Amino acid sequence: MSLKSLLNRKRREDDEPTVDDVENYADDEPVEDDDTFNQAPEDDGYINLNEHPDGNSDGDYEEEDYENEEEEFDEKKDVPSSILGQPSLLNVIGPSYWSTDDLMQDEFVMRENMKSKTYGIAAYVPPSGYPRMLDTQVFQDLLAQGNVDLTLDIVPRTRRDTMQDLSNMLNILRANAEYQNSKGATFQLRENIAKYNDIDNLLDEIQFDENRLYDVAISMIVYGTSDREVNKNFGVAADLLANEGISITPYAKRQKSGYLTTLPIGARISFLDDTYRNVDRKSLAVMDIARNASGRFNGGIPIGNNQATPSQNTEFLNIFGTDTHRPINYNMGIVGEAGGGKSAANKLKMAREISILGFEHRSIDPDGEYVLLAKRLGQLNLTITANAKFVINPCALSLYETPLDEETMTDVNGNQLSVQEMEEQIRLNDDDGRQVVTHKDGTKYVQQVNISQMASNVKGFVNVILTSNGAEEKMHVGEEKRLESAIDAVVDDLGITSDPNSLFENKAGMVNDVYQDRMPKPEPTLTDIYNKLIMQNTDEDGQPSKKVERLLDALKLYLRDGKRPIFDGQTYFGKGRSPLLNDYKYVNFNISQLEGSIKRVAYYVITQYLWERWMKNPAKAMIKKVLDADEILQFIDDPEMSAFFEIIVRRDRKRNGSITWLTQDIERFQGNPQAKALVTNSEFMFVLATKPEHRKLMKETVDLTDGALDILTGNPEPGEGILRQEGESIWIRTNPSQREMDFVESNRAVGQARKNRNALEAINKSIEG
Repeated sequence: MSLKSLLNRKRREDDEPTVDDVENYADDEPVEDDDTFNQAPEDDGYINLNEHPDGNSDGDYEEEDYENEEEEFDEKKDVPSSILGQPSLLNVIGPSYWSTDDLMQDEFVMRENMKSKTYGIAAYVPPSGYPRMLDTQVFQDLLAQGNVDLTLDIVPRTRRDTMQDLSNMLNILRANAEYQNSKGATFQLRENIAKYNDIDNLLDEIQFDENRLYDVAISMIVYGTSDREVNKNFGVAADLLANEGISITPYAKRQKSGYLTTLPIGARISFLDDTYRNVDRKSLAVMDIARNASGRFNGGIPIGNNQATPSQNTEFLNIFGTDTHRPINYNMGIVGEAGGGKSAANKLKMAREISILGFEHRSIDPDGEYVLLAKRLGQLNLTITANAKFVINPCALSLYETPLDEETMTDVNGNQLSVQEMEEQIRLNDDDGRQVVTHKDGTKYVQQVNISQMASNVKGFVNVILTSNGAEEKMHVGEEKRLESAIDAVVDDLGITSDPNSLFENKAGMVNDVYQDRMPKPEPTLTDIYNKLIMQNTDEDGQPSKKVERLLDALKLYLRDGKRPIFDGQTYFGKGRSPLLNDYKYVNFNISQLEGSIKRVAYYVITQYLWERWMKNPAKAMIKKVLDADEILQFIDDPEMSAFFEIIVRRDRKRNGSITWLTQDIERFQGNPQAKALVTNSEFMFVLATKPEHRKLMKETVDLTDGALDILTGNPEPGEGILRQEGESIWIRTNPSQREMDFVESNRAVGQARKNRNALEAINKSIEG
């Protein structure tokens, strides 16, 4: 109980004026002495245990309890508690409210619960804030922010009123034009004549019902959790619309009206008529908010259904673009938690690109998820095991091409040669070691054998072996020099030079049951390099030098007589198959049966093989090629592998190639520049279900808006996510057909349950029929 109420009770007991009565006395009113006033006894310092704490005796409790409770309620119902964080009684009874006042003329605050407040700014596009031309994607970036509600209020105008208003405008313009003509105001006259013609044409269209006028108001509410945040969000929204030539302004001193007119409750407030402007039917169609949620069509394959448009229209994906529009690069990343539908989305993309667009695909399959896809498409699946009969030779040599017009050659006087002169000189000079070839499109290239690249590949292979178990370091300078010397000696023994003809013998024959016009020379092998290392680095006592001991130990395990012989020998994928596998649209390299360090080495060697002998193959220069690298972030921490992956994502565009990488290891993006380089160099991203704890990380890595992250962290359905293509964010869900689900589903148990359910539905339909 408050001090004031205690004082009043004491005075009533003593028949004295209460504090309220005393406050009503005038200051100049005399106060008479009261002889009946009794001095209170002095406090002796002891407490009477039989006395009520309020000073009453035990018998007086019941009479005053009700009055005390009523007074306490009246005093405390509107007063906040002195305890920090404890709400007042009024807040407990009615915690929700909406408020704006003279201090908040441009914003409002509302509380939906006792935990937090929501701040907002209601704004609109003034009639003078519209651009001269609009784009169908004008609101896309704004709606993707997730903190903006946008309303388009449309009021159709009758034909009679429209024609009357336009006729009045024509009369005014005609009068102005005549006056300006008499005064010689040529510039203003020309402008009024142009306006007159535009309005006259619009009037004709309306007369024949080819067009119509509408009064339109664009209003919005920008939200935030604090005053500072809502102003920041409003600034972002204003900047996004300013990029489209649109300006916005808050409903100054009209926040409540602006708030109500933006809510989808059909409220149209008459004193907000100044926010409307007239537009015709064509302009209104462009401003359609639902259309702004759809993506740009640039050909390609159907990838999913739009979840933000009322019609759920089909969205298309074309990573290589068209002749009229090509993206900056052709790479794509698919990121999401386990079970979100990453593999299903990529398999759907692969199947449609191969069968519809004719793209070639090669996939590295760590978990055996793409085996069924290869079989369904009638293509090749290679299951790689430690003792498989297949051989992928990391020492193989390949051809390297550069456009002839990019070459630079000079004569004896230092004058630069023309393209024709360079071609003639290369053909006539036998010591040049290069040759000129012409592709089907007529483009001429200079071809040569890239021996230095082969040496670099072997060094990378050895480094991956050394660092695969985490205990060893990469080669040091001395080891690298000795390895290069051994490689050069092996190449010289085979008689191979930079001349492409040196890769072949001058005779025909059969290789792996395939007839060859010119028999290829044997490729250098790991055994050749191993033996050459021993030969060049043997001590006087006949033992290999300790300087090459690590190199020999690393290579020995991968020789033909070792436990991992799949990388030693001539490249071989089975009888009747070319080492280049050029006859297949799709080849899957299944490495799911490999474990430990050999799996890491196999991933690197296969990627290296596909880059050197497929992506860079001159015969495939005009073919669109896609390398599908699943769970690539497992190996991104290896410096040798990450450097090689970065080369691919940066240079594949020049080879008419693309890489599609998948990962569920989102934590690897944290402070990892190698992982972020994949995102930076990928113009297309498909982000699926994301855990709430990864929200901030994904926002920083993929630059997603809060609205997109709300979808991704809100338990979306499998296959549902945000497709980012060339800066646009589209909310889609993949749309596999029933036949495609047979190879798209990665979980066999789920796939079998779906088949049983479909069979049961078919039986029920037949019974009903």
